[in-house]
Amino acid sequence: MAVDTLKRIGDTVCSQLGFQPTSNGAKPPHIANGLFRLCTNEACDTHGIHEWIVSDSRKNAIPSEEIISKYHTILERGTQEKAANIKELRFLLDEIFDQDNTVYPSYDFSVVTISSHWMIKKKVSSELGIGDFLFGILSKQLSGKRSPVIELLQKALSEDTDDVTKIVKPIITASNEGVLRTTGPVEFPRDNDIPWDSCKETIRKGFDQLAENIISLGEEKNSLLVLRRVVTFSVFATFLYLSQCNSSVFGGSKPPIVVDAGAGLDSVKKASELSYTAAKKSVEDYFTNVIQSYLSEELPSKTVAGCQKWIESMTFSSTERELQVKSAVKSYFDSFRKESPAIDALARALQLVLFTLEYKNNSPSDFCRVLGVRCGLVGPKGNRANVKRYLINSFMLETITFSALCSEELKDGIEMREVSRRLFDTYNIVVGSDSENDYDCLARYNIAQATPGDLRGDLSVNAQCLASTFISMGLGRKYADGVTLIGWRL
Repeated sequence: MAVDTLKRIGDTVCSQLGFQPTSNGAKPPHIANGLFRLCTNEACDTHGIHEWIVSDSRKNAIPSEEIISKYHTILERGTQEKAANIKELRFLLDEIFDQDNTVYPSYDFSVVTISSHWMIKKKVSSELGIGDFLFGILSKQLSGKRSPVIELLQKALSEDTDDVTKIVKPIITASNEGVLRTTGPVEFPRDNDIPWDSCKETIRKGFDQLAENIISLGEEKNSLLVLRRVVTFSVFATFLYLSQCNSSVFGGSKPPIVVDAGAGLDSVKKASELSYTAAKKSVEDYFTNVIQSYLSEELPSKTVAGCQKWIESMTFSSTERELQVKSAVKSYFDSFRKESPAIDALARALQLVLFTLEYKNNSPSDFCRVLGVRCGLVGPKGNRANVKRYLINSFMLETITFSALCSEELKDGIEMREVSRRLFDTYNIVVGSDSENDYDCLARYNIAQATPGDLRGDLSVNAQCLASTFISMGLGRKYADGVTLIGWRL
């Protein structure tokens, strides 16, 4: 069978990116499963908990009567247990361990909410390589040290005396008929094998700062909170890299993240929508730039004739696909080459065809929505809300703040205006406390010009609303002179 040129190009770009943003199936438990498995080098057979969670009413589920027969040794009444009680318990287990709807009738694709190493399983397709990508960032030795997050996760996952793990551990161990768990020493990649850039550097510093604050604030004593905190930041870090990798690798613009604090301000809402759109456009630019680098080595010449010859040489898995793809590439190329150099036009044409035909169910730019909504950064939720923006939830806001501020600042308190600057300098997050600087930033991206109303004034109101969110979380305090300090237990 002929090697599909379009697929090969897509695989090349994803390989350089470090993960595959091409499926809408990725959810936080999938990312957690991949990262946790690599940090511990452990995997468990979780068939048992899967059987319990997939309740009677679902396709291919095991009847509760069979559950009683199979697991009678861990039931209080043994084989005399009532089926109605088991059905009710299975419903509750589903509510606890399938909060993200990642448990399916097929065990091979399912991942439960992970509270300890007993729930980590072998690789599933929906991980999309994101766990490997993040593990590489954590494994890189900076100043001779790997990220403290690895040890923090290992300690949290080894804690299996919490109430959640106590529920599932008997089920998992009772159902085992073969090898229960596979373990081994953690296998770290060589530093030279880990591609590095400025955005990965930022993510790594964020992880390390988060770990420092988790320990400083005493959160490490709560293993479930540690796991949730790290997974939340992991999904945000993946989103951040996807939207900013073009800037880090190719020197393109770094799209701002305009956080809408929910004050009902139309100008801020519009600015947030435009900044989110800019993030998706940045992903498209990254793919175009990598494809252009790929073409530089493939093209017989960078002329129009050379590009046309290359298009004719493309190979496909079927005649029908060849006709469809070639026709689209030729059409886009002819359109773009009127205003751009031939190789630029071909790269852009291939990017468009790749997104619309190869990734027609979920393009890499749409993957921003998948990650953003599921980590609490983008909203509104639901397919009916076609226009998305940055509507950050309180836990995500708190986690990002912990990754950007040092422990001393959190203990002593830091002014909201300075927090705004730090979030902007670190992640290009626009809050609005420094309205003049924030407005100028948005003007550079042509977002301010496309936003109606008094954006400068509304940015200040937006910042005040966000400060109120910090205060409601117990992470801020407003004083009589109007100054708001952000910190821990002020």
